[in-house]
Amino acid sequence: MKQLLSAFLILGCMAQVGVTKHHRHHVDGMVGFSGHTAHQRDVSRYLKNSVQAPSFSDGESMRKLRSNRAEDVRNGFKHAWKAYRKYAFGADEINPLTLEPITTRNGWGATLIDALDTLYIMGMDEEFREATEKVRTINFDKNDGEPSKVFETNIRYVGGLISAYELSGDRMFLKQATALADIMLEAFDTKTGIPWQMWDVQTGTGSSEGGPATLNNLAEIGTYQLEFFRLSQMTHDPAYHKAAQRVYDVILDRNTPRKGTAYAVPGLYPVFLDIKTGKFLSGKPNLGGGSDSFYEYLIKTWALSDFKLQRNLDMWNESLKSIKKYLIVRGSDKRLYMGVGDNEGLDSISDTFTGFFPGTLALAARLQNDNETLELAHNLLVSAYNTFSSMPTHIGPENFGFMPDGDDDSDLLKSQRDEIKKHGFYLDRPYYLVRPEVIESIFYFYRITGDEKYADWIWEIWQGIKANCAVDGGYAGLRDVRLGREGGLIGKQESFVFSETFKYIYLAFTDPDVISLDDYVFSTEGHPFKRTQFNGTF
Repeated sequence: MKQLLSAFLILGCMAQVGVTKHHRHHVDGMVGFSGHTAHQRDVSRYLKNSVQAPSFSDGESMRKLRSNRAEDVRNGFKHAWKAYRKYAFGADEINPLTLEPITTRNGWGATLIDALDTLYIMGMDEEFREATEKVRTINFDKNDGEPSKVFETNIRYVGGLISAYELSGDRMFLKQATALADIMLEAFDTKTGIPWQMWDVQTGTGSSEGGPATLNNLAEIGTYQLEFFRLSQMTHDPAYHKAAQRVYDVILDRNTPRKGTAYAVPGLYPVFLDIKTGKFLSGKPNLGGGSDSFYEYLIKTWALSDFKLQRNLDMWNESLKSIKKYLIVRGSDKRLYMGVGDNEGLDSISDTFTGFFPGTLALAARLQNDNETLELAHNLLVSAYNTFSSMPTHIGPENFGFMPDGDDDSDLLKSQRDEIKKHGFYLDRPYYLVRPEVIESIFYFYRITGDEKYADWIWEIWQGIKANCAVDGGYAGLRDVRLGREGGLIGKQESFVFSETFKYIYLAFTDPDVISLDDYVFSTEGHPFKRTQFNGTF
């Protein structure tokens, strides 16, 4: 199947499916909007830019503080892993309240694989060896009998396996990652090459999670490029990279921004599209759920490619220009917020998923030595952190709203106006599912600046998580971050708690050279991939 699909992809990339004024359709993303590959002088300049701070606070007392904090986080992770191992080992998740194993992601063991690199990084050698043997027995040709998201399969399973191989050198992980990716390539065998949202590995049929059968969203078509690029590097097989880059070929060739349409602003992509036509359908542009990691992977895959994927950089720069102009606004509390909209106006709502953007933006700024963008990233981080620090639990909500500076607030409820006056925002969905995005961005700023205040911010959030979310089965969600444990707990502990939340908290207190941002690129699921030399071929 892979051989047939590879041929399809190669032919598809050679055939024009449409021409735009930018001539953007090029093989594998090496050629940018201008029609040229990356200039060597630019690549050389980028390679000289360091991401991490040149120095961090030192001294015996600081080293001891970091060590004690890291050990505390490690013990917290061990508490959650012990419960998973005892009650749900090999299952996708454990319900932390009932201690029941839960099947949510094919039944292959999402938590098991998502946690591999965290186990390794934390030096939990015995637990890592046991997990390795369990992974060795997984047969990806069989699942729980239900269709599952191709996107989630990629970021949790393929990404987790690649990273485990990256760190340990055990080729079994690469073999398993390749076996699963080969199955996933079948989901890309569509008329356009844009993948199905849902895929049943046993019947070989695709579908949508809801709505028309061929509906998909921006994040779930644009969050393969990092994993598939690295897998092509590791296997010397370009099929994975070609499949992921084909997505960009199609959306650029079949969509032209026009005012008054769903796609109105260059680089601000609508959320939903039809995989049959490759055309955008609806959904106001935003940086939250359904869109977030599409933008994240533009810049991160460029970095992972040794700065050779010029089209990725051009797409990022085009998007960032429009994001700055249309999606970022100053709130009534004078902080900067990220909303939902385009040239026709902004909806002043946001979610915790947007919390990834300050960190990714800071990474992009350091890669390009752009201090102005780094300052913007910091201002966005301040408002994201405020959604956590202003709560009595030190934990932020899933969704929130804000009031743009100077706007009329008469349409808001009194309770919303009161919360804006008190916090700068109002809570829309007040629950918390131990998500990592805000912690992730704070981690980036700690590593980029070396400023210990960011490590202190993360420590404060970790104290809130311990106090409010810790239960016998690990860490449960909160129903209301204003009330904490007393407001009720949610029996949900997704695998990202192990792969992202714990990892970013822990790495804020290790030696800064552990998984250095100068050596690794983190996937959207928190899996570190090694930055290596790339000459343009696999």
